[in-house]
Amino acid sequence: MILIGRVDNLLRILYFAASSSDVDIQAILVNDLLNNYSKITRPVFNTSMATVVTHQLIPIQILNVDERNQVITVKVWVELSWNDELLRWNASDYGELDSVHIPISKLWQPDITLYESVASEFERHFSTDVQVQSDGTVSAPQPMVYHASCPIDATYFPFDQQECDLKFGSWSYDGSLIDLEIDPTSGSLSNYIPNGEWNLLTVPIIKHAVYYTCCPEPYPDITYTLVMRRRSLFYIYTLLVPVMLMFIVIFVGFYLPTECGERMTIFVTSMLSLIVFLTVASEYLPPTSETTPFIQKYVISTIGLVALSSVLTGFTVNLHYQSHDCAPVPRRLRTIVFKYLAVVVFMRRKTRFFLEKADNIANIKSKELNNALNDENTAEIDKVQTSECSNNTIYNNDNIREWQMLASVFDRLFLLCYIVAFTFLTGGIFIYLGNRNNKVVYH
Repeated sequence: MILIGRVDNLLRILYFAASSSDVDIQAILVNDLLNNYSKITRPVFNTSMATVVTHQLIPIQILNVDERNQVITVKVWVELSWNDELLRWNASDYGELDSVHIPISKLWQPDITLYESVASEFERHFSTDVQVQSDGTVSAPQPMVYHASCPIDATYFPFDQQECDLKFGSWSYDGSLIDLEIDPTSGSLSNYIPNGEWNLLTVPIIKHAVYYTCCPEPYPDITYTLVMRRRSLFYIYTLLVPVMLMFIVIFVGFYLPTECGERMTIFVTSMLSLIVFLTVASEYLPPTSETTPFIQKYVISTIGLVALSSVLTGFTVNLHYQSHDCAPVPRRLRTIVFKYLAVVVFMRRKTRFFLEKADNIANIKSKELNNALNDENTAEIDKVQTSECSNNTIYNNDNIREWQMLASVFDRLFLLCYIVAFTFLTGGIFIYLGNRNNKVVYH
């Protein structure tokens, strides 16, 4: 039988040489290789030996990062290589043909699976042709689009860096049957197409051997980590810059006169606008309670400042119209505001007149009372006390101006406090995020 087989091969070689057709040689070679070939069993002669699969992954493009659903869509080139002991031949028997292409659906292939896949079809096998070498080496390249789960940490949005793991391993074979090796060219970014939102910094690769509770054998896997940094310029222009401009609008609101009725309208409108910006920013973030992004803290803080500004504006308006007959500014309040706070807010010159006027009025009343007491004239004392209202009526216009000046001092104080809070809040968050962005440690 062996002699007949060799004679048959010799006749085929002579036929191929006469026909000079590589297509015919490939056809008969494929027919010989697949004759009695079983694609459902591992192609080894010694079943105790593991099939070593070399895994290669080349990232091509990040198609989408869905922060809300925490899913990444990435296009890659994947290639698996292994040795099929049932697909070996002597090249000299087939016109020195040392490689051939065969549809992979006709061959056994390892069930290397992406563990984090969220695709509706849990694809484990390739569908393209493979290249088979005469020594049994099978190379199966395949372009793939993977949909994988990726936990998103949006704490530092929009200056964040994300790490998405792509974990590949056999789904049903343990390490004693299928072992994995990392191809040296895996993770290369030479063919990478840049994404408009994300920069792919590096792709570190690690091989693990995991022991599960179900089985004593190790299950090897290869994990590719996509280290990405967000391009934040778009979000700076669409989210952060409008919020900072809103601060300027609120500053203008404080600068308006206290009696201007549009001040409260400006504050309320600004607060509603910030709530809209907060809603827009939330659409880009995952709905999680584990962390709170700094952008949300920043916008919420600005909303709090605007709300506080509205309350303080109501307070100053109330002071501005707190003037009526026989109601001068209390002496202690006048002293604290006009003598001390006015210095802090650079209004000492404007308030000096009211302090001097108050001192003059106090001196005049004191002299009148002293004269009345010295004369022991009870009627004169009653006259001085009952004339206090009329004296206040005389100085009523001055009292109005004094209450208005008191409101102006508080207005200036609240404005300075607002500027300090805005400077520390905005400058602090940008300095912190900027420093962290420059100190990110790559894998």
